Amino acid sequence: MKILLGISNHHVHVTKEALEALFGKNYKLNVKRNLKQPGEFAAEETVILQKGDKIIEHVRVIGPCRTYTQVELLQKDCDYLGINAPVRTSSYLDNSETLTMIGPAGKYEAKSEVIVSNKHIHLTNEHLKSLNKENGDIVDVMINGILVKDVHLKANDNYSLEMHINKDEAEKLCLENDMEVTIC
Repeated sequence: MKILLGISNHHVHVTKEALEALFGKNYKLNVKRNLKQPGEFAAEETVILQKGDKIIEHVRVIGPCRTYTQVELLQKDCDYLGINAPVRTSSYLDNSETLTMIGPAGKYEAKSEVIVSNKHIHLTNEHLKSLNKENGDIVDVMINGILVKDVHLKANDNYSLEMHINKDEAEKLCLENDMEVTIC
């Protein structure tokens, strides 16, 4: 089973309501490029993130709209903003951090919607079964001779096989997009 690495920078996922607050009523995202996960894309649109007097500009919106808004930061973003966003699996947002997103049409308060995404592998239930693993299991992987610990398995039959790691961690380990990942 060939698993490729994908490196994630900070980005946001938005609901239709958040999108309209940021970009205007009935706004539709514009595709900049498709991502490896089916149906997902990096949008042309970006937002500004604000916490107090500190801002991060040009944060990419990932489409399509979701049923929940989620801001995914890097640890260096958290350090800069002075927040303590938890490292979590996507959609586990309870008691996470809060900040303001700013778009050309207005602001959206991301209340308890800010995390640092954990390392994870997207795979199908068939892949899980072949590995004799369960959804949510944690594994170690080898990438270019480097051991990477505590990688979460995320199964959905609509996923494409791919590991995600955030840019901070990838830089520390000298990893690059599309390196091959082997589950230990």
